Amino acid sequence: MKIYIQKTLLYSLITVFAAQFAINLFIADFKISTGIICFSVLLFMTEDFPLLPAAVCSAAGTYLVRLSLYWFQHGHIDKMYLAYRPEILFYLCYGLFLFIYTRLCPDFRRHTRQFLLVLIFIDYGANFSELLLRLGDSAFNLQAQTGILLVALLRVLIIGCILAIFRQYRLFLLKQEHEERYKRLLLLISKLNGEVVWMQKNTILIEETMSTAYQLYRTLKELLPDDPLHTQALSVAKDIHEIKKEYFLIMRGISETLDQELQSDGMYLNDIFHLLEDSLRLAGSEHGKILDFTYSCTENLYTKQHYALLSVFRNLSVNALEAQTGLRVAINITLTKDSSNETGIFYLFTVTDNGPGIPKEYISEVFKAGFSTKINHVTGEINRGLGLNLVKDLVEEQLKGRIELISIPGQTSFMIWIPEEYFS
Repeated sequence: MKIYIQKTLLYSLITVFAAQFAINLFIADFKISTGIICFSVLLFMTEDFPLLPAAVCSAAGTYLVRLSLYWFQHGHIDKMYLAYRPEILFYLCYGLFLFIYTRLCPDFRRHTRQFLLVLIFIDYGANFSELLLRLGDSAFNLQAQTGILLVALLRVLIIGCILAIFRQYRLFLLKQEHEERYKRLLLLISKLNGEVVWMQKNTILIEETMSTAYQLYRTLKELLPDDPLHTQALSVAKDIHEIKKEYFLIMRGISETLDQELQSDGMYLNDIFHLLEDSLRLAGSEHGKILDFTYSCTENLYTKQHYALLSVFRNLSVNALEAQTGLRVAINITLTKDSSNETGIFYLFTVTDNGPGIPKEYISEVFKAGFSTKINHVTGEINRGLGLNLVKDLVEEQLKGRIELISIPGQTSFMIWIPEEYFS
């Protein structure tokens, strides 16, 4: 109830304020105000609009404010309280006619054209009621009738324009929101795609571990038939087998879902890099770094491997962000066409950063699983070390390309060759 009263007062105050912007027509005291424009727009744009209470409050408020302003300007009101009184009838009639219409057509917001057409008759009817009270039989004068009809048309035209502007603005915001959601979804799927690649690789490790546990059971059973250790080894092998089955089911479910999405339309490289830049700027702010991201493409290629490429570039870029000890991180990606390869034509992506570089003794190890130079010397926490290993798998297994690394203090470059067949 309290909220309902607050809404009524708020909408009434807006209408009363707007009603002070008016022009005289026909006779000195007959004013055409913009208050009713705000009233109609608020009704259309607001759910649970308190129509009748707001109309009554607007009528009373407009009348009192008009009298107050006149008194403030002239120091008296004389008979103005009678001159302004018919305007109360206008707001009451307008609100009543609208109330009847909204009850007959409760889904009026879905029929904008019908709503505007009905508003013409409502505006005309309410104005005619006021004019009839002011002029009596003279209200039927052709000039007066033509005037209030033109006013109704003009006011409804303004209402239509305002609603159209709001509609376009809503569509703009909705489009913007959808674009943001789509960007987040693309990044999420690219990350998930990378994790699935890693899970697929781990299936081999699970198989080998299960096989090792079973071989251990057989060996212990032959060497120590009376020792319960061989039973424990068999139990381990069985547990690994169960884990493997659950792991495969999870991986298959994710893979099937991803396969449907991965077969969808692709993206242009410029769009991929725009999306990557937005993601990296957010990651940079989280790390307290200033990002200088640039890219240069000789061709704006189209690819259906956008998720894999996003995973590759994002992993390399995030590694550069995390490795940089300074405030400013510069990441540059270039694309050139390489026709020198004997096995076919490749596109060469070079990802360069201005980080501290990778020590020479680590270069041959960085693509191995579990290797990491990112150690928190305070907590002892070690990065899981999947980034570059995952990048290597994506490039070599999913994209059928190759990756190389060159690093010196102050600059690290990853060269990635992708076959031409993945682009168009």
